[in-house]
Amino acid sequence: MSLISVKKSTFKSLLTTGLLTKSFSRSAVIMLLSVATLLLTGCGDEPNPPAKQVVEEQPSRFSKDKMAYRHKYHPEWPKEVRNEVYGDKETFSTPRILFKADIEWTGQTTLFSARMDLSDRRRIIPETAFEDKWMVGLHKPERSPDNRYIALSMDTTEHGFTRELWDTKTQQFIFMSKGHGYAHFNWTKDSENVIFYASGKHYNYHVPTKTLTERPIIYSNGLFLLPDGKTFLADKKNKYWLHDFNGDVIEKVDLGFNTQFTMKYLKVSPFGDYIYFVSEGLGAAQNYWINLSDPSKRIILPRKAGTFFFSDKKNKVLSKAFKDSTDLMGNGQYYIDDFFYEFDLSTQQTREIPIKENDIWGMGRVFIYGVFNIKDEQ
Repeated sequence: MSLISVKKSTFKSLLTTGLLTKSFSRSAVIMLLSVATLLLTGCGDEPNPPAKQVVEEQPSRFSKDKMAYRHKYHPEWPKEVRNEVYGDKETFSTPRILFKADIEWTGQTTLFSARMDLSDRRRIIPETAFEDKWMVGLHKPERSPDNRYIALSMDTTEHGFTRELWDTKTQQFIFMSKGHGYAHFNWTKDSENVIFYASGKHYNYHVPTKTLTERPIIYSNGLFLLPDGKTFLADKKNKYWLHDFNGDVIEKVDLGFNTQFTMKYLKVSPFGDYIYFVSEGLGAAQNYWINLSDPSKRIILPRKAGTFFFSDKKNKVLSKAFKDSTDLMGNGQYYIDDFFYEFDLSTQQTREIPIKENDIWGMGRVFIYGVFNIKDEQ
């Protein structure tokens, strides 16, 4: 029995000694490898960590960009374009701006509307409607007082230059006539008649019956039916004439400018109290506002940037401007802040109105035609 016990003890001792020796050998090997590594990499330097493949999710330009969160009305830009819906009470509860622009991924210019700070932008005419036809961008579209129709000059494959209506209810174009030259569209208050020029003649298109009739022509560089619905103001280069609805002359108003002077971009206030134009032909261009009740009363401002358009508020005019923001983009450059420069014709005070949803849908450039859906004098 004792011999068996001695053998067992000796076996355990040998086994234990072998394991220790094996363990020591591993430690020695690890230490030697560490020393070798230090000698190879240089004293005090750490070996370069293995390269890792890092895949970062790129933020969507149209839904997650930092600029999107600076807009209070719409906190995140949707990829789906909002469309204007005929008769929508919320959309037409306030005055709106009519403008043209294109969405970056379509590249097709079309019409949009928005609130007075350019929020709630809505597409009026889908790009697919412009198959084989294009808007003549320099001809101002005019919306009917009931907001259903928009009169446009078109360049078409089938008919050449045309005058057409876009029906926002049926989502279709209505052909009115062929014709070139500036159209200068005007609507009657009942939204039943649109009056325009085409190829040197003057026409009336009756919407309910789709009837086109020729009118006595009023020669002008621009024709405007005043809010009374009875009187036309005709641009005569450096003066204006007033005509009754049938075209007869009521009054010729000479503004005292010489023959070299031209009134460019002439517009009439939606309240019929002012005309606006940019001077051309005598020195540096300037902004002019003439009081129609007393043409001797006029306001003149140096022209620094773009033209003005009349606001929905009486005696207020707006011009689009921009400046560097205090916010930085990811590349370290400043965002551009767009704003409306508002000028009060009565007090001559100014203020800045921030523009919302700037660059939404890649909509970098916006060309403003004017304001519509003005219900009351404000």
